[in-house]
Amino acid sequence: MKKIICSVADVFAYDSSDNLVFEGKTMLNTSMENALSSTPVKGGKGNSLLFNYYHSGELTGSIENVQWSMEQMALNVGSTIGTGSNIWTEETVTVASGVGTIVGTPVAFQTSTIYAWVTYGDVESERVTVDGSNEFTIADTSYSGDLCVSYLEYSAATRYLTISANIIPSVFRLVMRADIYTDETMTTKAGEVIVTVDKAQATGAFTMAMTSDGTSTTPLNYTALTSRATATGCGTGVNKYGTIQEYLIDANWYDSVVALAVSGGNFELAENATVMPTIYAVPSTGDAFIPPYADLSFAATGGTTVDNTTATTRGTITGGGTAGTVVVTITSKTSVELTIAVSVPA
Repeated sequence: MKKIICSVADVFAYDSSDNLVFEGKTMLNTSMENALSSTPVKGGKGNSLLFNYYHSGELTGSIENVQWSMEQMALNVGSTIGTGSNIWTEETVTVASGVGTIVGTPVAFQTSTIYAWVTYGDVESERVTVDGSNEFTIADTSYSGDLCVSYLEYSAATRYLTISANIIPSVFRLVMRADIYTDETMTTKAGEVIVTVDKAQATGAFTMAMTSDGTSTTPLNYTALTSRATATGCGTGVNKYGTIQEYLIDANWYDSVVALAVSGGNFELAENATVMPTIYAVPSTGDAFIPPYADLSFAATGGTTVDNTTATTRGTITGGGTAGTVVVTITSKTSVELTIAVSVPA
């Protein structure tokens, strides 16, 4: 099957408590780069190359978010989003004989004095002082009419983040989902590619680019931190940066299965005793796995029976009343077959 990944993907970032921090859509230049260093190991006659020691693997990426997100910016600078701050407000005020009154609630800027800036006529900007009743007077006391007044006002609905001089970028989990298509016209969706970086740390470098002929972009650049799987016993576990999954809509688990296997192989089963064997499906590539028993069919001979009914008991073998060895046959939907020899003692 020909597969084409769509250029725009959905991006989701989660914090350490698995809360969704932000979601957005990437642009064309979203990238993921894997770097790997190697050191040649040489020795013996002629100092020949014995093997290459691979080390210092690194996974980095860049996401160009087409949607503005304060949450994404906060991850980059290691900050939290606060609410309530002073903002610049514009208001049209009708002035009579140079005197006007502001309807809003201006606040002081840098000093204890409340100032406003007015624009009227040929005057580009004039600073005026606002008194306790929100009244101000412009220099031209003969002027009457409308003018624009700019002033600082507190807004409880405003959100803000502070960019610290000592930036420590946040660590988060990143999930990116992109569609797979089977033709160049992008009309037939075949599935998805899902990229997961378990522990990504933003680099702290960002650009808020705004151009006259495009949309503003705020890239999120990150480096993957190693994530260690839980070790079993004395094992060391597996260090990883992330995973890439391919999900095909019309694919079935049994499409690539080349064999079935039973845990423990052939076994002995007393009369009327029951057992549900663990069946594994072996694909052409990848690890063996336990398949859905609902997609398997079971058959037995010689008085020994196999349950083919309910989901919870399907595959249960019951020993027959006649001593000897019987054959239990297990078949997948693609006719991959497994036979088990079950011995019933005398």
